[in-house]
Formats: sequence, structure tokens, C-alpha cells
Amino acid sequence: MQKLFNVERNSDQPDLLQGVTNVYEQLVIDHLRKVGGDLSIEAQADAACLALNRLPSKYVRSVVDWMFFIAPGDVERINRAVDMAVTNAIAKVLDNPPLQETG
Repeated sequence: MQKLFNVERNSDQPDLLQGVTNVYEQLVIDHLRKVGGDLSIEAQADAACLALNRLPSKYVRSVVDWMFFIAPGDVERINRAVDMAVTNAIAKVLDNPPLQETG
């Protein structure tokens, strides 16, 4: 059977992804903290996943380097895309509350 994720880590090998990050993750989290602070942590996490799945990925080793090379017009476009993705994700989470467990 094939595994979807390999959760076993060999600590003898260097972590090739150390320092690699998707810049949209931090942008979404920051925006969620601003506009979704009244949501539970679980709802914020759900909204973050929904928003990130609607945005492109942009992996970098250094966010500072990425911000240096990005055009000013792109920053505005990215911020609008993050705002729209987070707004839509929050609406989806609020429209679909978690099922209540019955004891």
C-alpha cells in the first residue's frame, strides 16, 4: 500500500526544506488574525486551509529576498487575492458549522 505522506524522518539526514516557506501561509494567517479574530481556533484553521487552497503557492527560502524582488503592483494584487480568499473562506466556514457530537 502506498503512503500519501511519509511521516518517518531520518534524523541523520539534513532537512532539505529547512527555511523553505510558502509566503502565502503567513499572509493568510496575518489576515485571518485581523478579520477573523472572533472565530474559534478550529474555525480559523479551517478558513486558513480553504483560503490557501484557493491561492497559488510561492515557496521561497527568504521572505525578505522575495519582497525585494517583487514589483509594487504585484504586492497590491497579492494582498487583494489574499483578502478575497480569506473572506470567502470565512463565509464558507460560517455557512458550514461543525456537526455537533451526540453522546
